[in-house]
Amino acid sequence: MSTGNIQIKEQAGAYESPAELFKAAARYKGERYFYMNKDKSEWLIGLGHAYIIKDESRNPELITEQFQALLDQAEQPHHIRLFGGFQFDAGDSSLFDAFGHSHFIWPKIQIRCQHNQLTYTYTDMTDEEILNWRSDDEIKAPVVQSVANLNEGQFLHNVATAVEAMKAGQFDKVVLSRQKKVVMDAPVDSAWLIERGLQNEEYSYFLLLEEQESTFVSRTPEQLVKVEDHQLSTNAIAGTMAREIDQAAQKLMNDAKNRVEHDIVVRSITADIEPFTSRMNLPDAPEIMTNRFVYHLYTPITAQLEKGNVLSISHALHPTPALGGFPKEAAATFIEQAEGDRGFYGAPMGYVTADGEGEFVVAIRSMLIKENIAVLFAGCGVVEDSVPEAEFDETETKFKPMLQLLGVTE
Repeated sequence: MSTGNIQIKEQAGAYESPAELFKAAARYKGERYFYMNKDKSEWLIGLGHAYIIKDESRNPELITEQFQALLDQAEQPHHIRLFGGFQFDAGDSSLFDAFGHSHFIWPKIQIRCQHNQLTYTYTDMTDEEILNWRSDDEIKAPVVQSVANLNEGQFLHNVATAVEAMKAGQFDKVVLSRQKKVVMDAPVDSAWLIERGLQNEEYSYFLLLEEQESTFVSRTPEQLVKVEDHQLSTNAIAGTMAREIDQAAQKLMNDAKNRVEHDIVVRSITADIEPFTSRMNLPDAPEIMTNRFVYHLYTPITAQLEKGNVLSISHALHPTPALGGFPKEAAATFIEQAEGDRGFYGAPMGYVTADGEGEFVVAIRSMLIKENIAVLFAGCGVVEDSVPEAEFDETETKFKPMLQLLGVTE
C-alpha cells in the first residue's frame, strides 16, 4: 500500500458526549464509527476515512500486513487503532453489500475516551480542518410505523429440521437466527441511536459502523477476545433465560439443556485458544451474567499469550459454538443451507492496536439500517431437546435491545 508519509497530530480535549460529537460531525456521515466497552469506561469514535482496508474474503493476514504498511509510514503509530470486522461467513448478503468481508478503517479523526478524558488523533489534516465543525441542529427522533417478522415460518422449520439432524448424530448444537423489519417515518440518525443507547444501564458493548448509506449497530454482551499486556481474555456466554421468569437465574443455573449448551461452548473456546497460549485459567462452573432483559450462563477464561495477534486469534475462535454450533464445520454447513448469508450478524468486530493487541466482540443483538428501514437479527442455540416455539420465544426476548434502541414499545 503506497501512502507516502502519514502525518499524525494529537491533542487532549474537554469531555463531550459521543452523541454530541456524532451530531457535530454530520459532514462525515457514512464514514463514522462508535465503539464502547461494557462498563462504559472507554469509547472510540472514528470520523472520515483516511484509509480503508477491504477484502472480499475474511483475511486477517492481509489486514495485518496492510495495517503494518500504514504504521511504517506514520510518525506516532502506537496511538492508532484500526477498527472494523470480518463478516460471519463467505457468502454475499445483499444487506451488507456496502461492506467488505474484511472491513477495517483508519479514520481521519480518531477520538478516544478513557475515564472521561479525551484524546484526539488526526491523520493528514491541516490545522484549519481539525475540528472546524459544530452543529446546533437538534437530534431528531423518527417515529415507528411498523414492526414485522420476516422469516418466522422458516425459522420454526429450521429448528425442527436441526433437532432431527442432531437426533441422527449429524452435530451436537447449531445456532439459528431470524429477522424483524422495523419501518420508521424518517431516516434513522446515528447520533440519535447513540444518545438513546447511553440512556440505559445495559451491560453490553455498543458498536455502530457507517458505510455509505448503510449503518450496522450492535448491543452485544459477548466478548470474543481481548489481548492486553500479553494477556488473553475471552469468555463463554451460552444459555439464556428471560428475567421475567420467576427465579430465572436459579432455574437457568440448574437447567440441563442450557448447561449442555454452555459446556459445548467452553470446550470449543479452550481448544481454539490453546495453540496461542499458556497458563490457561477458567472456573469450574459458570456464573450468571445479568442483562436488562435476560440472564446468561457465563464463564470467563484467561491465558498468557505466546504467539499470534488479536486478529489471528479472533479468526481462530470464530464462530464459537455460541454463534455457530458444534462441531463447527457441520453446524456451519447447516446454517449456510438453512439461512444463507449473515453478513455482520454474529461476526467478530472490534479494534486492533499497532502492537497487535485489542478487543473483538461478537456482534449479536444487532441490526442493519438503510435510511428509514432497520432489519434486526436475533438467534438462539438449538440442541437435541429444543422445542421450536420455545426457541422462537427466546429470540423475541433477544430482539428487545434493538427494539428499545429504535423506540419500539410493547
